[in-house]
Amino acid sequence: MKLFPLYEDETLFAGCTLRDPTLPCEGSLALHTNDPAAAILHNRKLLSEACKIPLDAWCLANQTHSASAHEATQADRGKGAYAADSAILSCDALYSNEDRLLIGVFTADCIPLLIYDPTSSYIGAIHSGWPGTVKQITMHTVETLIQKGLCPSSTRVWIGPCIHQRSFQIKEDVIKQVQALPFDTAPYLQFQPDQSALCDNVGLNVKMLASLGILEENIHICALDTYQEEQNCFSYRRNHTSYRHFSFIYKK
Repeated sequence: MKLFPLYEDETLFAGCTLRDPTLPCEGSLALHTNDPAAAILHNRKLLSEACKIPLDAWCLANQTHSASAHEATQADRGKGAYAADSAILSCDALYSNEDRLLIGVFTADCIPLLIYDPTSSYIGAIHSGWPGTVKQITMHTVETLIQKGLCPSSTRVWIGPCIHQRSFQIKEDVIKQVQALPFDTAPYLQFQPDQSALCDNVGLNVKMLASLGILEENIHICALDTYQEEQNCFSYRRNHTSYRHFSFIYKK
């Protein structure tokens, strides 16, 4: 199992799985894309063993490019861990302030954001493709967390492998939705001669985080561009793959 560690100390572990051609389904951990369940569960067990985090402690969502977030508790342990139909429904962000509960999101170009605030002990995992970005899922989720006690100035954010601006070309219909966001989006759209634009989806989400008081120095962006990094990354835009990275966070 190829694992990209984003952060680890004695209290917290955050990481992301990478493409691994030596494993079934190239190391994908996503059940919701209808790949063979036995292969995906094999890969999940490998990750569980490598991180010493039992599958029973996992809590996962049935991602639908929504703007919905769910607060995970011990009652949610195991949801989505062994079967896609047991995952939290119609949800693209999870958060919790409970220990020994793993939350995470699946991506193959979309942005995975992992959040940790040592002040309030909240963790979060957000899936934001362009539909989630124009619905402001990051803004809404972090606003909810602030209402529950999250301290923006002490909050850390890790953005895992995703498609970067040089690779993310969008057309008029999506451009208009991006431009409808309630802030100046011009810095995040690089227009091309054919009137398409290269979109900085990472930058749009960082802008939302910064507007809520999260410090720039506490936002860590993985340089891996999923579209360009075929050796290590899955990209739906590149080849319509059903395989997914898994970005997760866990308080020990």
